[in-house]
Amino acid sequence: MAFKITKGVAVKPVKACLYGVEGVGKTTFAAEWPDPVFIDVEDGSSHYDVARMPRPTEWLGLIAEIKAAAGMPEIGTLVIDTADAAEALCVEHVLTVKKWKGIEDAGYGKGYTYLAEEFGKLLTALDEVVASDKNVLVIAHAQIKKFEQPDEMGAYDRWELKLQKKCAPLVKEWCDLLLFANYKTDTMKDDSGKYRATGGKRRMMYAAHTAAYDAKNRLGLPDEMPFEFGSIAEKIPSSTPCEPALEHEQAEEKPIEANTEAVLEELKDEGANVEEVTPPEIAQLHQLMADYRINEAQLRDAVGSRKNNPYTEETPIGDYSIKFVRDTLLAHWEAIVATIKERGAVYKDVPF
Repeated sequence: MAFKITKGVAVKPVKACLYGVEGVGKTTFAAEWPDPVFIDVEDGSSHYDVARMPRPTEWLGLIAEIKAAAGMPEIGTLVIDTADAAEALCVEHVLTVKKWKGIEDAGYGKGYTYLAEEFGKLLTALDEVVASDKNVLVIAHAQIKKFEQPDEMGAYDRWELKLQKKCAPLVKEWCDLLLFANYKTDTMKDDSGKYRATGGKRRMMYAAHTAAYDAKNRLGLPDEMPFEFGSIAEKIPSSTPCEPALEHEQAEEKPIEANTEAVLEELKDEGANVEEVTPPEIAQLHQLMADYRINEAQLRDAVGSRKNNPYTEETPIGDYSIKFVRDTLLAHWEAIVATIKERGAVYKDVPF
C-alpha cells in the first residue's frame, strides 16, 4: 500500500477553551467567533444578541444537544457556556445514577474518577462537532488555587480552570488553545523606587503557561495579546453558513428540539449512564454476608430494628451510603451478626 506524504500547515477547526476572571468579557469575545451558536448551560448570555440552542437542564440532554449540533451545517463555532456549569450537571447525573448523596461517597477519591470518566463523554461529543468542520469554544470561570512544586520550597497562588481536580486536566489536554483572560494594570516606578498604578486597566489574554496561570497554544500565537477576537482571528477558520444561525433558531426551533430528543433517546438506549463500579466497602459487605450466610432480608431487618437510624427494613442495601456501610456495618460487623442470630436482641454498642 502506498502512502502519500503531505507538507505544510493543515487548516482545520480549532478546539479552544477560554477562562478568565468575572466580568472580563468572555461571552462578548465568544460572540465574535465565526457563526457562533451557544449552548448556554449557565444562562449567562441572555443579555447578548447571540444564537442559542435550548438551555439543557440535565446531563444527557447536554450531550444530546452537542451531538445534534454536529449535524447542523449553519454552525461555524459551537460555544459551551460554561464548562463548570456543564460539570455541575455531570455531578448531578453521577449522584443520581450511583445513588450517592455526595461525590465523595465512593471513598478514596473514586467518586472523582467516576466523574472524570463521565465528563470525558462531553469532550468526545465535542470532537464529533470538530469532525463536522466546526470550531468549538468552551468558556470557563477561573479560580485561584495554592500551588506547590514538589521539588521546590514554598507555595504560590495561580489561576486555574474552575473545575474538579480530575476534570480540569482533561479539558487542558483536549484543547488546541487554552487562553486565560484578565485585567492588567499599568504601573510605573516613582522617585522612591516603588511601583504605582498609573491609570485604567487593560483587558489582556495569555496563551503561554507561566507560574501565575495555565495557558497553551498550538497556533503560534504571542504569549500576551489584547483580549479581543482580532488578536487571534487569522488563526481561526471561518465558515460560510447555509443561512444565518439566528434565523435558523427562530425558523426551525422545533426541528432542532426534535433532533435533540431523538439523540437523547439513542443515548439512553445505549446505556450512556455511568459505568457501574462497585465501591470496595460494598464489595466487602457482600463478601462478609456470603461468608456468614446472611441474606439481604436479614441484614435489612437488623438495620431496621433500631430506632433513630437513617434506614428502615424496606430500604435496599444498595441505597445505604458508603459512610454508613463503612462506619456502622463493617466497623461493628460481629455485633450485627449476633443481633441477627438472636433475632432482634438489642446491643447498646451497636450504633445503628
